[in-house]
Amino acid sequence: MMLSLALGLSSKRPRTTSRSPATPDGPDHLSPLPVEMVEEILRRLPLDDAVRTSALAKPWRYRWAECPGLELVAGDPPAAVDAVLNRYTCNVSRAQLDVPEESYCKIDGWLRALATKGIRYLVVCFTPVLLLRLPLLPSSLFSCRELTSLLLKHCDIPPLPPSFDSFPNLLALQLDDVSFVENGERTFEALIAKCPSLRSLILLFPSIGSDHMHEGNYSDWTIRAPNLKHFIISAWQDYGWRIDDLPLIEEARVHLEGPELPRILPGLSKVKNLSVEITDDTIVERLSYFMNLKDLSLHTILITKSSTVLSMFCILRNAPNLEDLRITSLHESEENDEVNMEELLNAQRTVGLFSRLKCFCLFESIGHTNEMQFIEFLMSKATVLQEIEISVRDDGSKSPEVVFDELSQYKKASPQAEVIVNRYVS
Repeated sequence: MMLSLALGLSSKRPRTTSRSPATPDGPDHLSPLPVEMVEEILRRLPLDDAVRTSALAKPWRYRWAECPGLELVAGDPPAAVDAVLNRYTCNVSRAQLDVPEESYCKIDGWLRALATKGIRYLVVCFTPVLLLRLPLLPSSLFSCRELTSLLLKHCDIPPLPPSFDSFPNLLALQLDDVSFVENGERTFEALIAKCPSLRSLILLFPSIGSDHMHEGNYSDWTIRAPNLKHFIISAWQDYGWRIDDLPLIEEARVHLEGPELPRILPGLSKVKNLSVEITDDTIVERLSYFMNLKDLSLHTILITKSSTVLSMFCILRNAPNLEDLRITSLHESEENDEVNMEELLNAQRTVGLFSRLKCFCLFESIGHTNEMQFIEFLMSKATVLQEIEISVRDDGSKSPEVVFDELSQYKKASPQAEVIVNRYVS
């Protein structure tokens, strides 16, 4: 009895044992895990969730701030980006920043912070309400000297700061709908030249200055990137660009209009895989030989434009080692002035033409006479052809079955060539 009373009057609380500290939702079973496992859990969480782990328990407070390998990804809330860049003690190797208009005021600070954290892979995508008024990219970008990959989208590129020496480690650069406003040609030219290690360059619809002010009068300037292996360029305007010789180039896609193509192609003479769009105002007459070219994709008009057909043959004649040829047949809304394809073909110098061609594909064919004559011509010249594939549109003048029957009647220089005709699916 006395013992019970003494126990009842004791001021000491009974001791309890717990393997892990309590959290608002129960015991913390994660803290005892190995550090490497906890860090991997944090890396797999969305960034804002990783930041919120500070509220789990005292041992978790700012644990994320010392976890190497956290990345900023597209869609991260600005508050989470601020938290990481303010408290994160490790380097940030990768960051994808979506920048809506309400965050324009933050991007300069973000870029300065990323520069101090050794950013290597960076995507900056502005989302302006009006694409006609692009935001100005802060010059602080040029302090990110450790960059190896950079993508910029929907912004104006400022003049290069005098203190900017180079991006010495940059291997991949993509510029998507960006504008070089002030002295644009020279800024563009200098930026590429200051990326001495560049291996991949993608230019998607860039603009230089105000198009209506220049009215197409641009001074000649040159893209110089001697280590480039992969190159893609698409543009609506002729900005006077040329390409210096690219001795290491392996793959290129060129979608330009007018006189730009003849200025660009000579620098790509070493290319192995090439995709080109030949428009109705493109005239290619003289080219260097593409001795390394094995794979060629052409987007061109085969029916109504003799200039496109002649330009196509100029490229084909200068690719003696071509093995794979793919042509997408473009069609105009009004196709009245048809090319005399038979006359054009008979006028071509054919020695060595298609001598190593193994595979030919024609996409979006309508079974037009000119298309069929070109196919017949190719089949009569390609002595090692293994496969020919024709994709016929539903709105064409001939069905796939009729096209196949016609092709079966053509003389083949390569008896082993297999003919495949199918319905084109966009």
